[in-house]
Amino acid sequence: MAPKKSLAWDHFVDKGENKAECKMCKVIISYKSGVSNLTKHVQRKHISVNLVRREQQVDRQEEQEVQAHTSQTAQITAVNTAIQTIASNTIRSNPNPSSITAFLRRDCQKIKKQIDDHLMNLFIWDLQPFSIVEDKGFRELINFAFPNYTIPSRKYFANNLLPGLYEEIKINTKTALNEDAKSVCLTTDMWTSRNNDSYLAVTGHYVDKNFILQSVLLECKVFESSHTALHIAQELRNVAQDWNILDKVLLVVSDNGANIKNAILQLEWRHFGCYAHTLNLAVQKVLSHSNVNSIIGKVKAIVSYFKRSNLAWNKLKKYQEQANKVVKRPIQDVATRWNSTFYMIERFVELKDEIKCALSNLDTGNLINLTTYEWDICQSLVVVLQPCEEVTREMSGQKYVSGSSVIPLTIGLTNALKEIASQTYRQENNIDIFPDEVEMCRQDLLSEIGTRFSNLEQSRTYTVAMFLDPRYKLYFENENVADSTKKYIVGLVTAMINENEKNQSSASTSNISDSQGKKSNSLLWKHYNKQMHNVRPAGTANSRAIIETQKYLDDTVLSPDTNPLEWWRINQQIYPNLAKLAKIKLNAMASSVPCERLFSVAGNILTERRSRLGSRKLEQLLFLQQNKK
Repeated sequence: MAPKKSLAWDHFVDKGENKAECKMCKVIISYKSGVSNLTKHVQRKHISVNLVRREQQVDRQEEQEVQAHTSQTAQITAVNTAIQTIASNTIRSNPNPSSITAFLRRDCQKIKKQIDDHLMNLFIWDLQPFSIVEDKGFRELINFAFPNYTIPSRKYFANNLLPGLYEEIKINTKTALNEDAKSVCLTTDMWTSRNNDSYLAVTGHYVDKNFILQSVLLECKVFESSHTALHIAQELRNVAQDWNILDKVLLVVSDNGANIKNAILQLEWRHFGCYAHTLNLAVQKVLSHSNVNSIIGKVKAIVSYFKRSNLAWNKLKKYQEQANKVVKRPIQDVATRWNSTFYMIERFVELKDEIKCALSNLDTGNLINLTTYEWDICQSLVVVLQPCEEVTREMSGQKYVSGSSVIPLTIGLTNALKEIASQTYRQENNIDIFPDEVEMCRQDLLSEIGTRFSNLEQSRTYTVAMFLDPRYKLYFENENVADSTKKYIVGLVTAMINENEKNQSSASTSNISDSQGKKSNSLLWKHYNKQMHNVRPAGTANSRAIIETQKYLDDTVLSPDTNPLEWWRINQQIYPNLAKLAKIKLNAMASSVPCERLFSVAGNILTERRSRLGSRKLEQLLFLQQNKK
C-alpha cells in the first residue's frame, strides 16, 4: 500500500487495486509502491497547487514555549489511556501487531485530515487570516484539544489545500451547472479593493432539476485591462466559454454604466439595468433637487454630532433608558448604500423626543435643532419613502425568484405612492396632509419611476417570467400586453410539443424498427397497418398548448409570499411543458445585488491583517466562500 503520509494524498482518493482518483479533475491514476505518478499529475495538471509540507516553520524557542505550556500531565495520561484502550480492543478482535499499527496509523491520518478540513473553513467561511495558525493562543487551544495533532504551516493551507479545494469545488460546480441549467442569468459588476486592484465579478443563476434557484460565483478576478466595453466583453465571453454556457445566457443584469452596457450589447446578450440601483437613483435625484434637501442636511449634521461626541451620545442614551426604550444609535446615511437616507430619517424620527431633550441640554455650538414644521416634513418623508424601501429589499434577493416580480412590484409601487396621498388612507392611518415640500417629492418620485421604468412591459424576458409565476400570471395593466404574452407562451409550448414528438418518434422508430420490419409485410398485420397508418394524436400541438396554458391560467393564483418554484415542482406533472418553460425563464434576476454582496465579503477579507493577501488567493477564497456547501 502507498504511504499515506505523502502530500499527494491530500488531493487523491484511494480506489484500491493500486488506483487513485484525483479530487480535482476526477482522473484515475495508477500507482505501485510509491506515489510519484500522483505527484507528477498534480504538478503537471494542477499548477496552482504547491505541495508544501505540513510541518510548522516557526521559531524554535517559541515552539518550545508553546509545547512546554501545553504539555500537561493530565493530557498525556488521557491520550495514553485512550490509545491503550483502542489497542487492547483491537488486540482482542485482531491479534496481528502489524494490523494494530496500520489501524492506529489510518485512524490518526483520518483525524488529521478532518481537522485540516475544519481549519480550512475558518479561512473560507469565517474570513480568518492564514496566519492564525501561528498565533500563540490558537496554537495553545489546538494543542490542548488535540495533543497528537501537528498544526500545519500557513503555507500548507494557502499553497496546498486552498488551491486543491478550489479546483475540486470548481469542477463539481461546473458539472452541476452543465447538467442542470437549461438557461443562466448572469449578474456582473466591478469593484476596486483597498489595494487599488480592480475586480470583475460574474455570478450565474439557474433553476435546477428540483426547481431550486441556484446562485454560483463564476468568476471574481483582477481586471488588469482598461475598463472599456471591448475588454469587458472579452472577459465576459471568456467566462461564458470556460463554464460552457455561451449559448445558455438568458439575461445579464448590471448597473447602468455605459461601458458594461455596451459590452453586453457587443455580445448580443439581453441586458437589464439593476432595478434596485435604478430606483435608488430616482430617490436620490428627487431628494437632492427638492426643498427637503436642506432639512436632510440638518439631520445629517445632528446625527454626525451624536456619532462623534461621546458626551452627546451618553445624553441620548440616558433619555432612551429613562423612556424605557431599547437603546438605539442614530444612523448616518452613506451615498453608496441603498435606502440609507430612509433609514437615517426613520431612526431620527423614532428618537425624536430623546434627540430634542438631549440637544436642549447640550452645548451644541452652531448646531440648530429642527423646527416643528421640519420634524413634520421628516415624518412625512418616512411615509413616502417606505414603499421604495420595501421594493428595494424585495428586489435584492438572490435565493428566491425576483425577476418575475419586476412588473408587479413596479405597478404596486406606483399605486402605493398614489394611495398614500388619498384622504381615505390618511384617515385610516391618522396622517395629516403632507407638507408642500413632501407632496412635491411624492409627485416627482412618481414621475421619475414612470420615466425610468416605462419600458418594462416591452421586455419579453420579464413579461414571460411574470406570466409563468403562479402569483401573478396575467397581472398586467395593459390588456394588449397580456394577450400578446399569452400568445407568445402558447407559441413556445407548441414548439416544445413538436420537438418532443419529433424526438419521441425518432426514438420509437429506432427501438422497434426490427419488429416493424417483420410485421409490416405480414398478412396478419396488413389490416392493422392500413387502418392505423394515418392515425395521429387527437388535436394539434397548438391546440394542446392552448389547453395547457388556459388550464394553468384557470388554476388558483398563489399568495405573494408563496414560493413559485415549489409550486411548479409539485405541479410539473399537470403542466409538463409549462413547467419546463418555467425552469428556463424564472431564473431571471432583478438586480445585481449578488455581486454587491460579494464585494462586501471581499472587503471583509482584505482587512489590515490580510492586506498582503495575493489577488489569486482572494479569488479562490471568494469562490469557495460562495460555492462551498
